[in-house]
Amino acid sequence: MVCMCGALITVYLLGEHVMTGARKYAAFAVLFVLVIFLTTLTFSYQRLITRNPYVSAGDHEDSLKPQSKPRLIEQRVKLCLLKQPVLFNQTTHPKYTKVVVLNRDQLVHQGEVLTVKVMAGDKEGRPKTSGGDFFRARLIGSDGSVQASSAGHVTDHCNGTYTVQFPLYWVGTVSIKIQLVHPSEAVKVLQRVRETPNKRFFYCSFVDANNTDTTRCFSSVNPSLPSYQQCDFSKPEVNGTWVCEKPDKLPCSAVSKCRWDRLESVARTLRGVSQQEETLFQKPYIEKELEVEPNEPIPVLERQGRRPTTQHLPPCTWDKSASVGHWSGNVWKSSVCNVRVFTQRDIQRCLANKTVYMQGDSTLRQWSERLQEIVPLYYNKNTMDFTAILAGDNRQWNISVRYRFHHFPLQQVNWNVFSNFRYVADELDPSPGGSNTVIVLSLWAHFTAEPLEIIRSRLYAIRGAIHRLKRRSPATQIVVRTGTTRQHRTAYTRRGAELQFYLTGSDWLSYQITEVIREMFRADPDVVVLDTWDMSVCQPGKDAIHPDETMVDNQLNMLLSHICPN
Repeated sequence: MVCMCGALITVYLLGEHVMTGARKYAAFAVLFVLVIFLTTLTFSYQRLITRNPYVSAGDHEDSLKPQSKPRLIEQRVKLCLLKQPVLFNQTTHPKYTKVVVLNRDQLVHQGEVLTVKVMAGDKEGRPKTSGGDFFRARLIGSDGSVQASSAGHVTDHCNGTYTVQFPLYWVGTVSIKIQLVHPSEAVKVLQRVRETPNKRFFYCSFVDANNTDTTRCFSSVNPSLPSYQQCDFSKPEVNGTWVCEKPDKLPCSAVSKCRWDRLESVARTLRGVSQQEETLFQKPYIEKELEVEPNEPIPVLERQGRRPTTQHLPPCTWDKSASVGHWSGNVWKSSVCNVRVFTQRDIQRCLANKTVYMQGDSTLRQWSERLQEIVPLYYNKNTMDFTAILAGDNRQWNISVRYRFHHFPLQQVNWNVFSNFRYVADELDPSPGGSNTVIVLSLWAHFTAEPLEIIRSRLYAIRGAIHRLKRRSPATQIVVRTGTTRQHRTAYTRRGAELQFYLTGSDWLSYQITEVIREMFRADPDVVVLDTWDMSVCQPGKDAIHPDETMVDNQLNMLLSHICPN
């Protein structure tokens, strides 16, 4: 642009000696208008390529680097938690935390919003003046005639008060259920523990024809380990870190299998928590239901005019999330788009001639296993590892489903073959994509115990690979799912196991990752964020990292409604 303007000015000056009077001023006016036009055009183009991540050949890679990424989520968390130390005499207490229905005296109708105010109080009965408490809010049908439930949306005002909004989806009487999952003091502990690197213990075995050795491995850089004592399997280009201590008699290339050590991980995690802090994860501070004032069920009246049904909702296109809605019996009904209930024949027709690539954690493997039962799919036993790789096909309908676990860190006590694992970005880059290709990604469950920077950096590399794939093949369908709630009671009786379960697997940790995923892909066109958080908060079944069949089938209905909206 600068060169063009310079050239025009040069032409003007060279021709100036042959132009006089009115001709000179007219030429200058034309030149001025031309410069303004080119400047505006260039600025508009710059805005266009900035807004569309698939236009620039360089893919704006600098914006994907960890050191330059936005901090919106972390800033919002720290805004409410501040940087104050844990004050145990000011711990939020469920007994003194009040829940008041603001519009209780008004008649409420289907389609409106029921608003609730939560006022936190500490263990001495004093009003809290800071935020950060973590709540779980649900609305459930209470008259027995309607089996329904939905999630409430909590706004933290950072001053000890919270607003909870419940969209009213059905007619009948409803009851409000708000649970104090963690007081803000416990959240501060969770935040500190999460940001502690290498608190989980991993080991890898190294094997050749004559020797076997096992060394400790790290999911983050370990500054105390000199480079000559390292086997560095990290890949900076995909923001993946995996470093092992080098065996004495074996090369790094002899790496064979890796595993997570539960007992050592529990011991190390617990060493970072004081006995007083442990009390924050015990009764009455943990997952306590709050009293609602008044406590009577609330009647929801039918609204005037035509009552909308799912038939009046638009199809679930790539820019419409099906995540907002409610449970009606055992069926998830979106309030945004038409989530269809797929029969076996519907699924076969939807996925006919398609290849579905799934990569992520075992919550996604559960989806592939369910499709194996329904479609059905027949697995090639020569390409199976049950933990890391599953490949199923249905020749009648020409359907292929490929599942692969994401790369380390994995919280699995069994030994896993190291060579079977791939980084998601490395799998996306060689993919040709296409209109009959569906890619589903899910990374969250094994990252709750890691610093938030690890999952954020990994997702930025994945996002860059998605952009490259979409430039090669815009018709490729890509879905990224969020986290869900999980069970918090562990079957292990060893002392500290339950506390460790909260410290590394709390719903608060999962929700922070869900928020990161939402922010990461919110502005990306043609990438569906399949947000499963709300439907897990109010699910009819029990919370579980691997939920029951009802939950899985409805998650698949959401997925398939985006793949085949009509």
